[in-house]
Amino acid sequence: MARPKNHANRHLPQFVRYEANSKDYRFTLINGVRKSLGKNKDIAIQIANEYNRIMRPNTGNTVDSLIDESCDKGIPFKPFAAHVDRLMQIITSEEQPSKQLKETMKNDAERVKLFFSDIDTNNIGLEQVNDYLNTYHANVSANVYNRKLGFLEKLFAYAIDQSLMLDNPASRKMKKRKTKNKERTRLSLDAFQQVHAAAPLWLQTAMDLALQTAQARLEVSRIKYSIKKPKEGICGCVWFDKPQDGIYGKLFIHRQKVEEKEASYIAIPIGEAIKQIIDNSRNGMLCPYVVHRRPIRQNKQSELTDHRYQVDPNYISRTFSAVRDSLNLFDHLEMSQRPTFHEIRALSARLFNDMGVDPQGRMAHTDAKSTKIYVRDHLEWTEVPHAEIQSK
Repeated sequence: MARPKNHANRHLPQFVRYEANSKDYRFTLINGVRKSLGKNKDIAIQIANEYNRIMRPNTGNTVDSLIDESCDKGIPFKPFAAHVDRLMQIITSEEQPSKQLKETMKNDAERVKLFFSDIDTNNIGLEQVNDYLNTYHANVSANVYNRKLGFLEKLFAYAIDQSLMLDNPASRKMKKRKTKNKERTRLSLDAFQQVHAAAPLWLQTAMDLALQTAQARLEVSRIKYSIKKPKEGICGCVWFDKPQDGIYGKLFIHRQKVEEKEASYIAIPIGEAIKQIIDNSRNGMLCPYVVHRRPIRQNKQSELTDHRYQVDPNYISRTFSAVRDSLNLFDHLEMSQRPTFHEIRALSARLFNDMGVDPQGRMAHTDAKSTKIYVRDHLEWTEVPHAEIQSK
């Protein structure tokens, strides 16, 4: 007669023992080797039951035997695919996903229905999870792979909640280690020109200003047509009464990212190129900002703008990327590798450097050389020499 289990092991599957000293659950394999199942009781029970079901089919009642017995009594069992639509309705109702996410999950659900069309719910284990991922997502990036595994895990979690499953095998599947993002591809002048030609006027203005000033989207979005005098936190133009040696005024930029450093205050001479950009931007719309547009929808105004027609810097980036992708210029690259609006700043620096013009002052780098200081209202503005990029 077998020795009865002690209190700690009474409710554990066969061949599992709780080690009080190490607070560990130990499991005996069919070859006699004892393995740790960790310190989580629920997980240890799930793993032991699954192992015993596969490797010790004659040990006690198994899910398969219970299913067979039920089927013998004429009770039909549906494959997991038969439950997916109802589970998706519950997920959609509970989580209220966005339209885009909802469409993505719908496509994933169709794959699940196809793969599990003849697999019973209680027969789904880690092996089936691996087969599913290898069938549909074997060659995707780690980020995509982990998202698809996450969807499967979510679906099984809702199935458990609806008493359709006892275990979530997807939760035991290890996620792929995310690799470091590959370096973003630089924007060439040719690609810049192609995007520029397809862009709306306001985006062309933003792109041209970024190229001639070597500034990022935030500073570009904040440039005003005219300001009375340079001021902290303000970007805008101070115009001369008359042109002086081909210079019409100065564009003052307070670069926010390095606003605590002297070099964050930049004075850029307004030559013919910048003046032409500003003149071309005027379209009769009353707005103090050079980069402006009339919004199509009456949405809530962005916190990054203080005028209804001023363009949010995030919208500048999104629209640039949308135009870029519509031209199929970088379809061979992953999204994370495609050049963004910010790459115009790097392009500007390269082109200025090729002209023999030090770009560091324009970029608000603190080690800028060959610049002079313009002092006003106790603020020191780094005045850069006049230079223009021929982009056409």
